[in-house]
Amino acid sequence: MRAAILLLALAACGALPDPLPRVVSASPRGVVPAAGLRVEFTASDPLDPEAVLDGSRIALCLADDAAAVKRLASSDAGLGPGAPILTASVALEDGNRRAVLVPAAPLVAGARYAGVLGPGLRAADGRPLLDGDGKQRAIVVEFEIAPGGQPVRASITEVLADAATPEAGGEFVEVVNLGGTPLDLAGFRLAKRGTTGAFSRCTIAPRAGGPLAPRHVALVAGGAYDSRYPLPAGTPVYQCGATALLGGLANDRAPAIQLEDPAGAVVSSIGVASAAPRCPASSLRRVDPEGPDQAENLACADAPTPGAFP
Repeated sequence: MRAAILLLALAACGALPDPLPRVVSASPRGVVPAAGLRVEFTASDPLDPEAVLDGSRIALCLADDAAAVKRLASSDAGLGPGAPILTASVALEDGNRRAVLVPAAPLVAGARYAGVLGPGLRAADGRPLLDGDGKQRAIVVEFEIAPGGQPVRASITEVLADAATPEAGGEFVEVVNLGGTPLDLAGFRLAKRGTTGAFSRCTIAPRAGGPLAPRHVALVAGGAYDSRYPLPAGTPVYQCGATALLGGLANDRAPAIQLEDPAGAVVSSIGVASAAPRCPASSLRRVDPEGPDQAENLACADAPTPGAFP
């Protein structure tokens, strides 16, 4: 009763404190087109630009990584190097009330993604930003990219299975972006076919430095990759496998590997559609990067040449 009387008295004097700022909307949700995609978090009040634009509390990621990104964005340190996030620009609009993420590369049809806004952000006047329920906690918005749009055009152009010791430091798969737009390989999977015909997989981890440019090559290696090959300047290296690539590539047979997009569609293969030659101490190459996965288009290289395209 006394609290109610005090509130009435404060209201009569015009002394009621302003309500704390809140996030009033987050989008997109459901199935959305890739074209023009924006992830938006709109607040009731202008936000502190420095806290938003440093990228430590806001990110775009694969939906499968949303829980990990939410946890990092909610930590004292916030998001930092090694966080499983996709490259995206961050901007403020509508008088600094709306935080906007725009992916640096087109997102893949059929795949699920998430936008994450961590706690710890503040309004421009220093008041803490709350969620729609009035709590200071992370906000996650998940969505799926609709079918259609520009298909992914990428090709596995070289594989080294029989690397010099330590093998885990030298095995690689080379991928070229044949499309006309940047390509982020984060969330794609490499799959190797075993002796039983079954495939085992690893998921390609996000990397710093942005997506793969059109007509450029990326290297995919394991976590123990030791950078032993001289690569053209700017060649991105992605990680797939904690230590060895795909858990290690067998030397006693030709590799049979395919690249799958985040929705599970096969983008490219080498040695899967037809038998490939076994290449002791050298790499298996695709003769024509845009040609099929057929025996006449596969050959052993004189020596590994990662990053060389065309």
